[in-house]
Amino acid sequence: MDVKIDFSLYSLDELYSSRDSIDREQFPDRAKEIDALIAERTEQLPEGSENTKIIGDPASRADRFIAALMDGAIGIIALLPIFYYVGFEALKEPSFSLMVSLFCYGVISTLILHGYLLYYYGQTIGKNYMAIRIENLDGTKATLNTIYFKRMLPMQLIGLIPSVGQLISGFIDPMFIFGKKKRCLHDYVASTKVSNTSA
Repeated sequence: MDVKIDFSLYSLDELYSSRDSIDREQFPDRAKEIDALIAERTEQLPEGSENTKIIGDPASRADRFIAALMDGAIGIIALLPIFYYVGFEALKEPSFSLMVSLFCYGVISTLILHGYLLYYYGQTIGKNYMAIRIENLDGTKATLNTIYFKRMLPMQLIGLIPSVGQLISGFIDPMFIFGKKKRCLHDYVASTKVSNTSA
C-alpha cells in the first residue's frame, strides 16, 4: 500500500535530503513532487542568496556551534568569581557540598544570563545572536520549563557522574548533531529541535 506523504510540510532542508535519498525509479511521482517543491521554494529566495536562512528550517550545525561557543565563553566568564573565591586546587577534587554549590550557582547564573531570552524567545544569548531558537517538534516555541527541566537539567545531572557522565554530556550528546535531523541527544530527550528564526 502506497502511503501518501505530504511533502509540502517538509522544510527545504528536508526536501533536499528526501531528493537525495529517494528511489526515483520506484517513486517517480514523489520525486517529481519533491523537485517541484524545491524549485518553488528556491525561487522565493532573493537572487544570489543561496545561503539565506529560511525561518522554520533546522538551524545549521555551524550556527549551533557558534552559538554554543558564545554561550560557553559567557559561562566561563560567569564562573570566574568561583575560580577566584574557591581556587583551582579545590576544584580538582571537589567535595560533595562544593559540587552542590557549584550546581546551584550554575542554575542561578544560567537563569540570570539567559532566563529572559529563554522564557520569551526560546533562545540563549548565543542563539539570539545567530537568529536560531529552541522549538517543540511541531514548530512552536519551547517553554522555559521544557528547555530547562527536560533539555538542560538532564545533561547537567548526567555530567555530575564521574567519567561516564562527563563522556555522555560532553562528547556523545553533541555528536548527535551530525545525524540526519541535526539534533543533539538533549533534543531527543526533550523532544525539541533548533530552527532558524527571524533575525
